[in-house]
Amino acid sequence: MTPIPCQLCNAFYPATQWTWWVCNTCGYRVCPPCLGRQKGPYGSGHKCGRCPHGRMASSR
Repeated sequence: MTPIPCQLCNAFYPATQWTWWVCNTCGYRVCPPCLGRQKGPYGSGHKCGRCPHGRMASSR
């Protein structure tokens, strides 16, 4: 499977061997090192910074 990028740092990781943090509302996807760094008008950390109601959840 093709590697996919973190939407914050743009680093590519294996699609099937990496745990992502994904917003349960908008689908924004970040790698674990970027979870604490992703921030925006709606929040940071486990709160999605890109949409008003999203939460970042661990996903494969």
